[in-house]
Amino acid sequence: MPESSPLAALDRIPPARLATERLLLLEEGNCLRDQTLAVCANARPESPDGYAATSLHTLVQMVAGGLGVTLLPRIAVEAGVTTGADLALRPLAGRGAWRTIGLAWRPGSPRESDFRALGQALSEVCDVRTQAWGGEPPPQPPGAR
Repeated sequence: MPESSPLAALDRIPPARLATERLLLLEEGNCLRDQTLAVCANARPESPDGYAATSLHTLVQMVAGGLGVTLLPRIAVEAGVTTGADLALRPLAGRGAWRTIGLAWRPGSPRESDFRALGQALSEVCDVRTQAWGGEPPPQPPGAR
């Protein structure tokens, strides 16, 4: 959000609170757009002047320019997408947003043990990062290991 936003006074942003804000999104067809709309089901997505951002950098600059608010993946923020922009960054309240990822391979693949080891490593890294951020891991879908 812009530093001047009233939301900047909050430590955590309830997703329902975004319903009264102009929510800026990436262009149609981008998975982050769909995920943002899923988290902010009551928000009113708008594209100023009919435009949508084509990249996270553009989205950040639109927000810094005071055109609205947006959601950014933590990994993008940690990678520096907001560096140099006059923004106030706040996490979502509650469980926030999260993604479920999967790893699949062909039955009988000679690299099955490698894929299982990769899955285990990813699981451990995700658990550590979730704990470091003070959140709880999301519930596992049926059949997940």
